[in-house]
Amino acid sequence: MFSRFLGVMNACGTVWIFLLMVLINSDIIGREVFGSPVRGTTELMSLSIVGIVFLQLGHTLMTGKVTRSDMVIDNLLAYAPRLGHGLQCLFHLGGAILLGIIFTGSLDLLQEALDIQEYVGAVGDFTAPTWPVRLIILVGSAATGLQFLLLAWQDMRIVLGMKS
Repeated sequence: MFSRFLGVMNACGTVWIFLLMVLINSDIIGREVFGSPVRGTTELMSLSIVGIVFLQLGHTLMTGKVTRSDMVIDNLLAYAPRLGHGLQCLFHLGGAILLGIIFTGSLDLLQEALDIQEYVGAVGDFTAPTWPVRLIILVGSAATGLQFLLLAWQDMRIVLGMKS
């Protein structure tokens, strides 16, 4: 069930990337053909990058696609599996702690964005609220932190001999 949730978040991020490509191309065509850019493209780009990262991070972690150096851990997993999984467990716990810190720090930022009706852009030209992306950061960091904990639990079960 949780993996399906991460898959849906990932799919939403992919659709968002496609829509962003349409927006960027529309902006370029608007500038070159009509002499008029699409208002808010820059602002939407800056918000979108952060939103997309947090939508796709948990699924990326779940599928083992997070960038990391595997040279040491791969050798440990092959020649000393318990030690390798123990080290991987520490890595996953560290990731969960980091995502927990991001989540906690983002709570106040979301509340502030809602309280002051924070937006990007310029009044009279283009404005967009920041709270949706701040909410995505919260959901994405919570989901990714939980995925780190699930991976740590899998590694710990191997270290304790509960699973091979």
